[in-house]
Amino acid sequence: MAVLLSFAAWMQWPLWPCTFAEATGLPCPGCGLTRATSALFHGEWRASWQFHPFAGGFLLGGIFVIAAALLPSERVETLAATVEGIERRTKLPAIFLVAVLCFGLLRMLGFWYQPEVGNFSGRFLKGPVSSKTQHTGQ
Repeated sequence: MAVLLSFAAWMQWPLWPCTFAEATGLPCPGCGLTRATSALFHGEWRASWQFHPFAGGFLLGGIFVIAAALLPSERVETLAATVEGIERRTKLPAIFLVAVLCFGLLRMLGFWYQPEVGNFSGRFLKGPVSSKTQHTGQ
């Protein structure tokens, strides 16, 4: 889903607004992920980081899932067992989720760039990002 949304943002297709942002007036913990991933695809690392610092992690996860879907079934079982073992030892998925939620909370409190909520035609283009990214959405 994230890859499809990122492709749509890269193509500058209009996307639907965030329901959480519409209801509360605050950015959700995931607000900015699509624009951040699109910025990654364009090689705009700084802009991606400003939109959402966890976009790279979500993109890698999506690529991993797609790659696993293309493997033969016997390899998928081996890969799943390996990943499960790593997850149990490191607790990485739980740590990642907690970090994303903490980031979302800190952004809601104003400690990180906040997208302008209410201007859904280009709300993520209002912050301190590269001139190339600001120019592409409007």
